[in-house]
Amino acid sequence: MTIKAVFIVLGIFGMATMWEAVFADVGVALLAIFNATQVLK
Repeated sequence: MTIKAVFIVLGIFGMATMWEAVFADVGVALLAIFNATQVLK
């Protein structure tokens, strides 16, 4: 969630591109999925 907030702020100031925000969001989603699979084991 913190990573998303950072990219929202960077996007507001024009310092982050749309692609950077997309990759950050996908990365956070993949980390959440990885953590969830660890809990299931």
